[in-house]
Amino acid sequence: GPCLRVLPPRQMAKLVHEVNAMANSDPNKVVLKRFIGGESEQVTLDKAGRICLPEKMARDAGLGEEAVLVGLLDRFEIWSPERYEKVKASDAVMAQEAFKLME
Repeated sequence: GPCLRVLPPRQMAKLVHEVNAMANSDPNKVVLKRFIGGESEQVTLDKAGRICLPEKMARDAGLGEEAVLVGLLDRFEIWSPERYEKVKASDAVMAQEAFKLME
């Protein structure tokens, strides 16, 4: 995808629970299970507290020498700087409408 989304173990467990709770007749359930199961990877922290990104995932996300970490309240995303600038511009356009929902 355009970025890597990083979920803490508790959030990942919640996501798995929500997908498993979907009706078996819902065709989205198997798609989500296949996609999340096939595209996700559990990583560990090294002794310095760093995440070691799987090479294929980093490559698919367009990551190189630099990366941008973006907090999403309960998780974070890792973006290539170029890709993030594009999504940031798009988000800025949509932000006015999104903030109206909070009023």
